[in-house]
Amino acid sequence: MKVYKYDENGVFERDDLLFIEDDEKLPEGYTTIAPPVPSINPVFNIKTQEWSAGDDPSTLEPAEPSEIEQLKQENADTLLQIAEVEASSESVKQDQADLLMTLAEKGVI
Repeated sequence: MKVYKYDENGVFERDDLLFIEDDEKLPEGYTTIAPPVPSINPVFNIKTQEWSAGDDPSTLEPAEPSEIEQLKQENADTLLQIAEVEASSESVKQDQADLLMTLAEKGVI
């Protein structure tokens, strides 16, 4: 039987499969009533046997990036800076080549 587990505060934890005999009761902290979809952290009210809609997504703060995500972002930023420096260096080299060509054409060098 598919059931839905909630913690001591009624907050949804996970859906589960339990093998229960017809005359057995569900263990405490489980219900066969599905939470609303979509919902974020729905709460089960034991007295009314209903789920709340849960948290409003607009009030949730975005999760902090993990250390790996931060390192990936730093690496991407560094690669971007390197590409910008290389492009700037190529531009300076081209300017120098143009100046040398102009000086050579005018007989200065």
